[in-house]
Amino acid sequence: MSEAQKASWAIACQQRATKKALLDNAVQEYLTQQTSKLEEIALNHSITVEYLKGLIGGQTHYHNPRKVQRHNVLLHVKALEVNTDHPSRTKYSLTGIQKMVKDDEWLQNLTQEALEQHVITLNEHRDTKIHGVQANNVTAAQDVLATTDRITKELTSLRDHTGIYAMLLVMRGHINNSIQSMWTTTDNSAEFWEDVSGHQIVDIAHQYEQWACTQNQNLLEHDSLGSLHKQITKAISSGPKKITNKKHIVMNYHSYETAIIKTYGVHLVGWPEDVRFANPSAIGTVAEAWKLQDVLCSGTCFWKKLSKSELDLFATELNAHCVAGKTI
Repeated sequence: MSEAQKASWAIACQQRATKKALLDNAVQEYLTQQTSKLEEIALNHSITVEYLKGLIGGQTHYHNPRKVQRHNVLLHVKALEVNTDHPSRTKYSLTGIQKMVKDDEWLQNLTQEALEQHVITLNEHRDTKIHGVQANNVTAAQDVLATTDRITKELTSLRDHTGIYAMLLVMRGHINNSIQSMWTTTDNSAEFWEDVSGHQIVDIAHQYEQWACTQNQNLLEHDSLGSLHKQITKAISSGPKKITNKKHIVMNYHSYETAIIKTYGVHLVGWPEDVRFANPSAIGTVAEAWKLQDVLCSGTCFWKKLSKSELDLFATELNAHCVAGKTI
């Protein structure tokens, strides 16, 4: 680099440094003025600066759902193939699955018909994640708490922006749920109940909860029951396949002792005593379905592989029942 070039470079650096310093000073001046203005507004309206900052920054961004992309479809297909039978901590990472997809010639050459079918499967998977019933009472309660907290903040922000009055009551829908009933109101909305009906909001919430827990025939409950049926069926049917490494086992509730225990040497332990042992689709109430789902998710109800001596003893008892004329 010549001396002239070095001098030109030094001048350019000095100019950039000067421009940056001017920008920093301008931003700092603006922030100082903004802080002073916030403090002035907060003082005039008897509110805290933190609360005012929340009003200025409180907004929700709504996005339309994206269409399913081919790349995401292929990732979902490969994830189902390699991760379905793996415990959560041993599943392949996204990076690993992306490499598998890239190296999978069959996936890269999917027909349009097959791709469209996988798109449907992925959409159903996404819909289940959004609308499906939570796996157990604990996760359901956590979901309700987090969502209610978010809605409360939204209502408070909307009240501050528009001056609305709002009230939110959240109650459990089934007596076996562990969801904590809660409510939130803006301003003095809670006084509405006492002024109109003579009852405080806590009494109204209690009556609402009692009413909600008796609504066994609404459409939402039927939808939830159907979703639970699918989750329970999947949890039960996958057990024998994992233990025996046989992928084509079909669960048989009617001839369970001969078709499952005797044939494959596995036994389902911990089925709730007050829930009838039958195909999950035959479970007619959400309460029973929740109870069975909870013990499956907690590991209280699980598949056990019988030892040779246990299987021989079971076969002997089974044959004795058959000789005695009992239906198995």
